[in-house]
Amino acid sequence: MKQNVCILILVLFVNFSFGQILKITDFRKAYNDHNPTDHKQLLSKGFKLSTDSILTNKRKFIFKNQNSKEIIELTFIEDGEGSEYLNIKYFLTTELTYKKFISTLPTYKFKYSKRNKRYQLPTSSYSGENISLNGLTQTDGQKYYSLEYNRYVDKALSGPRPEVRNNIEPPIESLSKSN
Repeated sequence: MKQNVCILILVLFVNFSFGQILKITDFRKAYNDHNPTDHKQLLSKGFKLSTDSILTNKRKFIFKNQNSKEIIELTFIEDGEGSEYLNIKYFLTTELTYKKFISTLPTYKFKYSKRNKRYQLPTSSYSGENISLNGLTQTDGQKYYSLEYNRYVDKALSGPRPEVRNNIEPPIESLSKSN
């Protein structure tokens, strides 16, 4: 009996030690476009901000997790007309965690498109999410298994931003009223 308990504990330990840190739900919460410097979701998962670049229509952040050695590159782009694009590159250290992440995609209703060679979850004609598998890549002098999460919202759905103002002046009403 003790041997079975020890084996169970070992299997659970191995399973948890090779588990990726992030899930699709974390990607969806990773960026707050109303407060772009708020990174609570990634910070709560043990990631630390290592680099950031904030321009008018483009914000880029790089996060690293010291324990798992995973890397996140998060880029948010507004095209100036209201469309929004969120790109998250996720770098995993082992093939096992990479395959485990891929195996969870059907749970979130992503379907693989042979034509586009990516997992897709369209939410409307104007918005959706995609995951592209990049396989083994190199970054920071290390080999990683990487994938890319993309979320897009067309200008028809994004709505006005508080910092964007309409500079069109209202029509001037006539100064004199006719009888």
